[in-house]
Amino acid sequence: YYQQFQAHENTLAATLSGSIQTDVYYARARGYDSALAAALFPDNVPPTVYDNLIQAVHRRLPAVYAYYDLRRRKMRLRDIHHYDTYVPILTQLTSTRTWDEAVALVIDALQPLGGEYASALAGGLGGRWCDRYPNRGKQSGGFSSGSYDGDPYILMNYKPEVLEDVFTLAHEAGHSMHSYYSARRQPYQYYSYTIFVAEVASTFNEQLLFQHLLERAGDDQQRAYLINREIDSIRATIVRQTMFAEFEKLTHEMAEAGRPLTVQTIKDVYRKLLEQYFGPDFALDDQLSLECFRIPHFYRAFYVYKYATGLSAAIALSRRVLAGGAQELNAYLNFLQAGCSKDPLDLLRDAGVDMASPEPVETALAHFEQLVAELDRLL
Repeated sequence: YYQQFQAHENTLAATLSGSIQTDVYYARARGYDSALAAALFPDNVPPTVYDNLIQAVHRRLPAVYAYYDLRRRKMRLRDIHHYDTYVPILTQLTSTRTWDEAVALVIDALQPLGGEYASALAGGLGGRWCDRYPNRGKQSGGFSSGSYDGDPYILMNYKPEVLEDVFTLAHEAGHSMHSYYSARRQPYQYYSYTIFVAEVASTFNEQLLFQHLLERAGDDQQRAYLINREIDSIRATIVRQTMFAEFEKLTHEMAEAGRPLTVQTIKDVYRKLLEQYFGPDFALDDQLSLECFRIPHFYRAFYVYKYATGLSAAIALSRRVLAGGAQELNAYLNFLQAGCSKDPLDLLRDAGVDMASPEPVETALAHFEQLVAELDRLL
Protein backbone atom coordinates (compact mmCIF):
# COMPACT_ATOMS: atom_id res chain seq x y z
CA TYR A 1 0.00 0.00 0.00
CA TYR A 2 2.77 2.43 0.89
CA GLN A 3 5.09 1.68 -2.04
CA GLN A 4 3.76 4.56 -4.14
CA PHE A 5 3.86 6.98 -1.20
CA GLN A 6 7.49 6.01 -0.66
CA ALA A 7 8.24 6.40 -4.38
CA HIS A 8 6.92 9.98 -4.26
CA GLU A 9 7.91 10.97 -0.73
CA ASN A 10 10.06 13.93 -1.84
CA THR A 11 7.21 15.43 -3.85
CA LEU A 12 4.72 14.79 -1.05
CA ALA A 13 7.04 16.33 1.56
CA ALA A 14 7.52 19.40 -0.66
CA THR A 15 3.77 19.91 -1.12
CA LEU A 16 3.06 19.45 2.60
CA SER A 17 5.90 21.81 3.50
CA GLY A 18 4.53 24.35 1.02
CA SER A 19 1.10 24.18 2.64
CA ILE A 20 2.59 24.69 6.11
CA GLN A 21 4.80 27.58 4.95
CA THR A 22 1.74 29.21 3.35
CA ASP A 23 -0.15 29.04 6.67
CA VAL A 24 2.83 30.61 8.47
CA TYR A 25 3.22 33.36 5.87
CA TYR A 26 -0.41 34.48 6.00
CA ALA A 27 -0.49 34.35 9.81
CA ARG A 28 2.56 36.63 10.00
CA ALA A 29 1.29 38.94 7.26
CA ARG A 30 -1.94 39.43 9.19
CA GLY A 31 -0.27 40.00 12.55
CA TYR A 32 -1.10 36.77 14.37
CA ASP A 33 1.22 35.28 16.97
CA SER A 34 1.25 31.93 15.14
CA ALA A 35 -0.46 29.92 12.44
CA LEU A 36 -2.40 28.13 15.17
CA ALA A 37 -3.68 31.45 16.58
CA ALA A 38 -4.73 32.53 13.08
CA ALA A 39 -6.70 29.30 12.55
CA LEU A 40 -8.45 29.54 15.92
CA PHE A 41 -9.32 33.24 15.58
CA PRO A 42 -12.57 32.93 13.52
CA ASP A 43 -14.16 30.78 16.25
CA ASN A 44 -12.65 32.91 19.05
CA VAL A 45 -11.07 29.80 20.54
CA PRO A 46 -7.98 30.39 22.72
CA PRO A 47 -4.91 28.19 22.04
CA THR A 48 -5.29 26.78 25.58
CA VAL A 49 -8.29 24.74 24.31
CA TYR A 50 -5.99 23.07 21.75
CA ASP A 51 -3.24 22.51 24.32
CA ASN A 52 -5.66 21.19 26.96
CA LEU A 53 -6.94 18.61 24.48
CA ILE A 54 -3.43 17.31 23.73
CA GLN A 55 -2.40 17.22 27.40
CA ALA A 56 -5.60 15.44 28.48
CA VAL A 57 -5.13 12.74 25.85
CA HIS A 58 -1.48 12.32 26.88
CA ARG A 59 -2.57 11.65 30.47
CA ARG A 60 -4.94 8.87 29.39
CA LEU A 61 -2.70 7.12 26.87
CA PRO A 62 -2.12 4.11 29.21
CA ALA A 63 -5.79 3.20 28.68
CA VAL A 64 -5.18 3.25 24.91
CA TYR A 65 -2.17 0.97 25.35
CA ALA A 66 -4.35 -1.37 27.44
CA TYR A 67 -6.89 -1.58 24.62
CA TYR A 68 -4.23 -2.44 22.04
CA ASP A 69 -2.95 -5.20 24.34
CA LEU A 70 -6.52 -6.47 24.78
CA ARG A 71 -6.97 -6.51 21.01
CA ARG A 72 -3.64 -8.34 20.60
CA ARG A 73 -4.67 -11.02 23.09
CA LYS A 74 -8.12 -11.42 21.54
CA MET A 75 -6.57 -11.85 18.07
CA ARG A 76 -3.96 -14.26 19.54
CA LEU A 77 -1.05 -12.32 18.09
CA ARG A 78 2.50 -12.16 19.32
CA ASP A 79 2.84 -8.54 18.12
CA ILE A 80 0.14 -6.09 17.13
CA HIS A 81 0.67 -3.90 14.05
CA HIS A 82 -1.25 -0.88 12.82
CA TYR A 83 -3.14 -2.89 10.18
CA ASP A 84 -4.38 -5.22 12.93
CA THR A 85 -6.38 -2.35 14.46
CA TYR A 86 -8.71 -2.38 11.43
CA VAL A 87 -9.64 -6.06 11.81
CA PRO A 88 -12.97 -6.74 13.60
CA ILE A 89 -12.34 -8.64 16.85
CA LEU A 90 -16.02 -9.40 17.42
CA THR A 91 -18.55 -10.89 15.05
CA GLN A 92 -21.01 -8.42 13.54
CA LEU A 93 -24.39 -8.60 15.30
CA THR A 94 -26.65 -10.63 13.04
CA SER A 95 -29.79 -8.56 12.77
CA THR A 96 -31.64 -7.08 9.83
CA ARG A 97 -33.60 -3.86 10.14
CA THR A 98 -35.73 -2.34 7.42
CA TRP A 99 -35.50 1.41 6.94
CA ASP A 100 -38.72 1.93 8.92
CA GLU A 101 -37.40 -0.24 11.76
CA ALA A 102 -34.12 1.70 11.82
CA VAL A 103 -36.01 5.00 11.96
CA ALA A 104 -38.19 3.68 14.79
CA LEU A 105 -35.10 2.56 16.71
CA VAL A 106 -33.40 5.95 16.32
CA ILE A 107 -36.56 7.83 17.32
CA ASP A 108 -36.94 5.58 20.36
CA ALA A 109 -33.32 6.20 21.38
CA LEU A 110 -33.79 9.97 21.02
CA GLN A 111 -36.90 10.16 23.25
CA PRO A 112 -34.85 11.84 26.04
CA LEU A 113 -34.76 14.92 23.75
CA GLY A 114 -38.49 15.38 24.08
CA GLY A 115 -41.65 15.00 22.03
CA GLU A 116 -41.14 17.98 19.71
CA TYR A 117 -37.68 16.76 18.65
CA ALA A 118 -38.83 13.16 18.16
CA SER A 119 -42.01 14.00 16.22
CA ALA A 120 -40.26 16.48 13.90
CA LEU A 121 -37.52 13.98 13.11
CA ALA A 122 -39.99 11.10 12.67
CA GLY A 123 -42.01 13.19 10.22
CA GLY A 124 -38.92 14.12 8.24
CA LEU A 125 -37.42 10.64 8.06
CA GLY A 126 -40.80 9.15 7.27
CA GLY A 127 -41.19 11.72 4.51
CA ARG A 128 -38.67 13.09 2.04
CA TRP A 129 -35.75 14.23 4.18
CA CYS A 130 -33.53 11.32 3.21
CA ASP A 131 -32.23 9.72 0.01
CA ARG A 132 -31.93 6.35 1.71
CA TYR A 133 -30.48 3.51 -0.34
CA PRO A 134 -27.35 2.86 -2.40
CA ASN A 135 -27.76 3.51 -6.10
CA ARG A 136 -25.64 3.45 -9.23
CA GLY A 137 -23.49 6.57 -9.48
CA LYS A 138 -24.47 7.76 -6.01
CA GLN A 139 -21.87 9.18 -3.65
CA SER A 140 -20.92 6.77 -0.87
CA GLY A 141 -21.23 7.41 2.88
CA GLY A 142 -23.62 9.76 4.62
CA PHE A 143 -24.12 13.52 4.59
CA SER A 144 -26.54 16.14 5.86
CA SER A 145 -27.20 19.50 4.23
CA GLY A 146 -29.45 22.17 5.70
CA SER A 147 -31.05 25.25 4.18
CA TYR A 148 -32.68 28.25 5.80
CA ASP A 149 -36.10 28.14 4.16
CA GLY A 150 -36.43 24.44 3.29
CA ASP A 151 -36.14 21.03 4.83
CA PRO A 152 -32.75 19.64 5.87
CA TYR A 153 -31.71 16.76 3.61
CA ILE A 154 -29.72 13.61 4.29
CA LEU A 155 -27.76 11.45 1.88
CA MET A 156 -27.54 7.84 3.09
CA ASN A 157 -26.57 4.47 1.70
CA TYR A 158 -28.61 2.41 4.12
CA LYS A 159 -28.09 -1.36 4.20
CA PRO A 160 -30.56 -3.29 6.41
CA GLU A 161 -27.99 -5.80 7.67
CA VAL A 162 -25.39 -3.23 8.84
CA LEU A 163 -25.82 -1.86 12.37
CA GLU A 164 -23.26 0.88 11.67
CA ASP A 165 -25.71 2.38 9.17
CA VAL A 166 -28.21 2.89 12.00
CA PHE A 167 -25.53 4.89 13.85
CA THR A 168 -24.88 6.86 10.65
CA LEU A 169 -28.60 7.63 10.46
CA ALA A 170 -28.60 8.87 14.07
CA HIS A 171 -25.48 10.96 13.34
CA GLU A 172 -26.85 12.65 10.21
CA ALA A 173 -30.22 13.15 11.91
CA GLY A 174 -28.36 15.12 14.58
CA HIS A 175 -26.99 17.48 11.94
CA SER A 176 -30.40 17.80 10.29
CA MET A 177 -32.21 18.59 13.54
CA HIS A 178 -29.51 21.12 14.38
CA SER A 179 -30.29 22.83 11.05
CA TYR A 180 -34.05 22.42 11.64
CA TYR A 181 -33.97 24.14 15.03
CA SER A 182 -31.46 26.84 14.07
CA ALA A 183 -33.39 27.87 10.97
CA ARG A 184 -36.64 28.18 12.93
CA ARG A 185 -35.23 30.13 15.87
CA GLN A 186 -32.59 32.39 14.31
CA PRO A 187 -32.54 35.09 11.61
CA TYR A 188 -30.71 34.12 8.46
CA GLN A 189 -27.37 35.67 9.46
CA TYR A 190 -27.18 33.58 12.65
CA TYR A 191 -28.71 30.25 11.65
CA SER A 192 -25.63 28.54 10.11
CA TYR A 193 -23.64 26.90 12.92
CA THR A 194 -19.87 26.39 12.86
CA ILE A 195 -18.03 23.07 12.49
CA PHE A 196 -16.84 23.38 16.11
CA VAL A 197 -20.39 22.78 17.37
CA ALA A 198 -21.77 20.79 14.41
CA GLU A 199 -20.07 17.55 15.45
CA VAL A 200 -21.54 17.89 18.95
CA ALA A 201 -25.15 17.61 17.74
CA SER A 202 -24.40 14.58 15.56
CA THR A 203 -22.25 12.55 17.95
CA PHE A 204 -24.62 13.41 20.83
CA ASN A 205 -27.28 11.38 18.98
CA GLU A 206 -24.84 8.49 18.54
CA GLN A 207 -24.25 8.52 22.30
CA LEU A 208 -27.97 8.25 23.00
CA LEU A 209 -28.31 5.38 20.51
CA PHE A 210 -25.32 3.58 22.08
CA GLN A 211 -26.79 3.87 25.59
CA HIS A 212 -30.22 2.77 24.32
CA LEU A 213 -28.83 -0.35 22.64
CA LEU A 214 -26.50 -1.17 25.54
CA GLU A 215 -29.36 -1.12 28.05
CA ARG A 216 -31.26 -3.59 25.84
CA ALA A 217 -28.36 -5.91 24.96
CA GLY A 218 -29.59 -9.49 25.29
CA ASP A 219 -26.28 -11.13 26.20
CA ASP A 220 -22.58 -10.50 26.84
CA GLN A 221 -21.72 -10.92 23.15
CA GLN A 222 -24.06 -8.11 22.12
CA ARG A 223 -22.81 -5.96 24.98
CA ALA A 224 -19.17 -6.59 24.05
CA TYR A 225 -19.83 -5.75 20.38
CA LEU A 226 -21.43 -2.43 21.26
CA ILE A 227 -18.73 -1.53 23.77
CA ASN A 228 -15.98 -2.34 21.28
CA ARG A 229 -17.68 -0.17 18.68
CA GLU A 230 -17.79 2.73 21.15
CA ILE A 231 -14.12 2.21 22.07
CA ASP A 232 -13.09 2.28 18.41
CA SER A 233 -15.17 5.41 17.84
CA ILE A 234 -13.49 7.27 20.71
CA ARG A 235 -10.07 5.99 19.68
CA ALA A 236 -10.56 7.16 16.08
CA THR A 237 -12.26 10.46 16.87
CA ILE A 238 -10.52 11.68 20.01
CA VAL A 239 -7.16 9.88 20.28
CA ARG A 240 -6.19 9.63 16.61
CA GLN A 241 -7.43 13.10 15.67
CA THR A 242 -5.54 14.57 18.63
CA MET A 243 -2.36 12.90 17.36
CA PHE A 244 -3.02 14.53 13.98
CA ALA A 245 -3.67 17.87 15.69
CA GLU A 246 -0.38 17.62 17.59
CA PHE A 247 1.47 16.81 14.36
CA GLU A 248 0.03 19.96 12.75
CA LYS A 249 1.07 22.04 15.76
CA LEU A 250 4.63 20.68 15.86
CA THR A 251 5.30 21.01 12.12
CA HIS A 252 3.99 24.58 12.03
CA GLU A 253 6.14 25.46 15.03
CA MET A 254 9.14 24.05 13.14
CA ALA A 255 8.41 26.31 10.16
CA GLU A 256 7.90 29.31 12.45
CA ALA A 257 11.28 28.63 14.11
CA GLY A 258 13.01 28.42 10.73
CA ARG A 259 13.70 24.70 10.97
CA PRO A 260 13.66 22.83 7.64
CA LEU A 261 10.69 20.67 6.71
CA THR A 262 12.24 17.83 4.74
CA VAL A 263 11.19 14.23 4.13
CA GLN A 264 13.26 13.10 7.10
CA THR A 265 12.34 15.84 9.58
CA ILE A 266 8.61 15.49 8.87
CA LYS A 267 8.79 11.69 9.18
CA ASP A 268 10.81 11.99 12.39
CA VAL A 269 8.12 14.15 14.01
CA TYR A 270 5.41 11.74 12.95
CA ARG A 271 7.39 8.70 14.11
CA LYS A 272 7.81 10.12 17.61
CA LEU A 273 4.07 10.76 17.81
CA LEU A 274 3.33 7.19 16.66
CA GLU A 275 5.61 5.86 19.40
CA GLN A 276 3.92 8.04 22.00
CA TYR A 277 0.30 7.37 20.99
CA PHE A 278 0.63 3.62 20.31
CA GLY A 279 2.90 2.76 23.22
CA PRO A 280 6.09 0.78 23.82
CA ASP A 281 4.57 -2.66 23.09
CA PHE A 282 3.12 -1.79 19.68
CA ALA A 283 4.97 -3.01 16.55
CA LEU A 284 5.42 0.09 14.38
CA ASP A 285 6.44 -0.77 10.83
CA ASP A 286 8.86 1.61 9.11
CA GLN A 287 6.31 2.39 6.38
CA LEU A 288 3.90 3.86 8.92
CA SER A 289 6.06 6.99 9.16
CA LEU A 290 4.83 7.75 5.62
CA GLU A 291 1.23 8.01 6.85
CA CYS A 292 1.71 11.75 7.43
CA PHE A 293 1.95 12.21 3.64
CA ARG A 294 -1.46 10.68 2.89
CA ILE A 295 -3.75 12.53 5.32
CA PRO A 296 -5.67 15.16 3.29
CA HIS A 297 -6.74 17.07 6.42
CA PHE A 298 -3.13 18.24 6.89
CA TYR A 299 -3.66 20.59 3.96
CA ARG A 300 -6.42 22.28 5.98
CA ALA A 301 -4.45 22.62 9.17
CA PHE A 302 -5.90 22.96 12.68
CA TYR A 303 -9.25 21.53 11.66
CA VAL A 304 -9.15 17.94 12.95
CA TYR A 305 -9.03 18.92 16.63
CA LYS A 306 -12.72 19.86 16.29
CA TYR A 307 -13.61 16.19 15.84
CA ALA A 308 -12.00 15.42 19.20
CA THR A 309 -13.53 18.37 21.07
CA GLY A 310 -16.91 17.71 19.44
CA LEU A 311 -17.15 14.10 20.61
CA SER A 312 -15.81 15.02 24.06
CA ALA A 313 -18.52 17.67 24.44
CA ALA A 314 -21.17 15.25 23.12
CA ILE A 315 -20.26 12.56 25.67
CA ALA A 316 -20.36 15.08 28.53
CA LEU A 317 -23.65 16.65 27.37
CA SER A 318 -25.39 13.33 26.70
CA ARG A 319 -24.57 12.18 30.23
CA ARG A 320 -25.84 15.50 31.57
CA VAL A 321 -29.16 15.24 29.71
CA LEU A 322 -29.71 11.55 30.55
CA ALA A 323 -28.98 12.12 34.25
CA GLY A 324 -30.73 15.49 34.47
CA GLY A 325 -34.20 16.93 34.17
CA ALA A 326 -36.04 19.66 32.30
CA GLN A 327 -33.35 22.28 32.94
CA GLU A 328 -30.56 20.19 31.40
CA LEU A 329 -32.73 19.23 28.42
CA ASN A 330 -33.79 22.83 27.77
CA ALA A 331 -30.16 23.96 27.93
CA TYR A 332 -29.24 21.45 25.22
CA LEU A 333 -32.25 22.28 23.01
CA ASN A 334 -31.41 25.98 23.34
CA PHE A 335 -27.92 25.11 22.11
CA LEU A 336 -29.45 23.47 19.00
CA GLN A 337 -31.58 26.55 18.41
CA ALA A 338 -28.74 29.06 18.78
CA GLY A 339 -27.04 28.64 15.39
CA CYS A 340 -24.01 30.93 15.41
CA SER A 341 -25.61 33.67 17.52
CA LYS A 342 -22.70 33.33 19.98
CA ASP A 343 -19.13 32.10 19.80
CA PRO A 344 -18.88 28.28 19.91
CA LEU A 345 -17.36 28.11 23.39
CA ASP A 346 -20.14 30.34 24.77
CA LEU A 347 -22.82 28.20 23.13
CA LEU A 348 -21.38 25.09 24.73
CA ARG A 349 -21.06 26.79 28.12
CA ASP A 350 -24.76 27.68 27.95
CA ALA A 351 -25.48 24.02 27.14
CA GLY A 352 -23.56 22.93 30.23
CA VAL A 353 -19.99 22.10 29.19
CA ASP A 354 -16.88 24.30 29.30
CA MET A 355 -14.44 23.31 26.56
CA ALA A 356 -11.90 25.86 27.83
CA SER A 357 -11.24 23.44 30.69
CA PRO A 358 -9.76 19.95 30.29
CA GLU A 359 -12.72 18.40 32.17
CA PRO A 360 -14.90 17.38 29.16
CA VAL A 361 -11.99 15.59 27.46
CA GLU A 362 -11.06 13.96 30.78
CA THR A 363 -14.68 12.80 31.17
CA ALA A 364 -14.72 11.27 27.68
CA LEU A 365 -11.41 9.49 28.21
CA ALA A 366 -12.43 8.24 31.66
CA HIS A 367 -15.48 6.78 29.89
CA PHE A 368 -13.09 5.16 27.38
CA GLU A 369 -11.02 3.69 30.23
CA GLN A 370 -14.10 2.19 31.88
CA LEU A 371 -15.22 0.67 28.58
CA VAL A 372 -11.81 -0.96 28.01
CA ALA A 373 -11.93 -2.49 31.49
CA GLU A 374 -15.45 -3.84 30.91
CA LEU A 375 -14.57 -5.23 27.47
CA ASP A 376 -11.55 -6.98 28.99
CA ARG A 377 -13.85 -8.58 31.57
CA LEU A 378 -16.41 -9.63 28.95
CA LEU A 379 -13.81 -11.18 26.65
